[in-house]
Amino acid sequence: MRAELLLLAALAAAPAGAHDAGHSVTFKSVEGVRFSVRSSGASGPRVIFESADSDPVPEEWDTVLVQGVLPDPGVNLQVLKAGATDWETLSVHRFPGGRFWAKARTARAPGALRLRALDAGVRRSHEVEVFGIEVFVDQPQVPGGAPLPPRGPEDPSAPRPFVHARAEWGAVQPTEPYSPDPLVWRITLHHSDGRHTETLAESLDEAKFIQDFHQHGRGWIDIGYHFIVDPSGNILEARPEGVLGAHTLANNEGNIGIVLLGTYHPPKNDRPTQTQLEALVALGRYLVKRHGIDPESLKGHRDYKKTDCPGNKSYVAIADLRKAFAGGPVPVPPAKKRRTAKAPALISAAPDWDGAQRAQ
Repeated sequence: MRAELLLLAALAAAPAGAHDAGHSVTFKSVEGVRFSVRSSGASGPRVIFESADSDPVPEEWDTVLVQGVLPDPGVNLQVLKAGATDWETLSVHRFPGGRFWAKARTARAPGALRLRALDAGVRRSHEVEVFGIEVFVDQPQVPGGAPLPPRGPEDPSAPRPFVHARAEWGAVQPTEPYSPDPLVWRITLHHSDGRHTETLAESLDEAKFIQDFHQHGRGWIDIGYHFIVDPSGNILEARPEGVLGAHTLANNEGNIGIVLLGTYHPPKNDRPTQTQLEALVALGRYLVKRHGIDPESLKGHRDYKKTDCPGNKSYVAIADLRKAFAGGPVPVPPAKKRRTAKAPALISAAPDWDGAQRAQ
């Protein structure tokens, strides 16, 4: 069958965040794209979409990752690196609900890229949504250290909120042994730059997706975060406490990574829910008491690196979250502004990653 692709909208205006080890690929300074694919009666391979050249990528790279939602397996994705003559087909890894990540290798060199889609037997009309494209050199990155500040007393009896275990979302074992990280003294908040889940089942699936994306896409030994908090207030175990995370390059030591499922940045602008904030505060209070963490150590990912993460809509709550972790009131979600224009079709929030070393 043949598919006909319609590009739905122009590029959004919000700039994309840069990354310290990988590079977020943008087109006219923004990331992500949404397009529709319509089934027809024709057959045979056919190019149904081809982008213009991306913005320049000055750093060398040899690996490209794409992630988003691709409901029909009948669409193939390819990339062409500037200066190359052959298109590289991305190997697509699919998950429930159409979630996917795809990866390809090229010769190591700087340069822009093009993205195209081909009909490989589309069965039904649907929309494809690319959350982000990132490129990097596929090699280990060595994290730096950070000075250990004074810590408060630890309380092993601190009440822990209910956490859905790794086994519940079907986590696989790390590809290598974890590095121990017993002296926890800080917390970093992230957003997943992906699906804003509506049910526990969707969140369990998304956790499974993120682990696979981190292990086999980015080459890390496991999912990078320690905890996941979804919009319904469910808390999921990611990496175990007491082991080194892979969520904030050069600042993973002593650092608990918590990720909110969703994209809390323009143009999607997901907003933390009240139940999500309540769960986040319960988790934060436990971590503060259990490990003797100073609540003021809570930071957003962007406080360490140039990135949009954890998104404007969650970052605005950081100061109130510090107070809440210390026993103050739970923050109130930001008010939703009345929409006066149709939201752009492009997904612009920066992918949340830092190219942490594999052996973490």
